[in-house]
Amino acid sequence: MKLARIVAALAGVAALAAPLAAFAQPTPPAPPAPSYARPAVNGEETIHGRIASFDGKYHVQVRDDRGFVDNIELHQGTIINPTGLQLQPGMTVTITGYNRGPVFAANEIDTPYMSYGPVPWYPPYSVGIGFGPVYFHHW
Repeated sequence: MKLARIVAALAGVAALAAPLAAFAQPTPPAPPAPSYARPAVNGEETIHGRIASFDGKYHVQVRDDRGFVDNIELHQGTIINPTGLQLQPGMTVTITGYNRGPVFAANEIDTPYMSYGPVPWYPPYSVGIGFGPVYFHHW
């Protein structure tokens, strides 16, 4: 008799709990990790995106392809390809480096832009046949 009461009580509790479990909210999925949270084979990680801001020296903010704004720290010796290109907001970049907590330490920054180097100027002397600046006239 006592066993029958225990079984009946457990069945009643289960019947009352079943509808409540149906209304339970599923846990939302975790937000996607930043782009540099995926380790590469050699330990380096890569960020693709557009430069949001650049302080002109060592700090860049990049809006990556996933919509995150990543804080990038450059260091003495960070390679910027093509050589001689000055980074500007709005440029598309691919940055390779390492995750260092709140910042991403950049080793190399690649851009799809071309840099033609300094504009060649005429030599600072005259050869008398029309090349270079004329400092005196021969007539």
